[in-house]
Amino acid sequence: MAIAIELGLKAYLLHRGITDQWNRIHLRHDLSKALKCVRRAGLKDIPHGISELAGILGPLYASGALSRGMASPLMPLPPPAADRAIAELLTTVETIIADRKKGGV
Repeated sequence: MAIAIELGLKAYLLHRGITDQWNRIHLRHDLSKALKCVRRAGLKDIPHGISELAGILGPLYASGALSRGMASPLMPLPPPAADRAIAELLTTVETIIADRKKGGV
């Protein structure tokens, strides 16, 4: 879940002209910071639950605790709702990027 959120947020930032190098230096794996940057870059329709997921998963993901299996976070959403929120985030970003390629916004 943390990786999907990170990739969705960073894809939007790349689309808005923020470089991968900048993301690596300034955001690293900080999901809350990435979410703030995405909002500043103009993404308005953040699905309900993404902020909460970023707040819980972000520190554990950044520290490596999730990948080492050293954390069992108390999730703010049930898994199906978390999956829907992440899928909605990814779909939103994908739609924005596709619209831009077609000459839209």
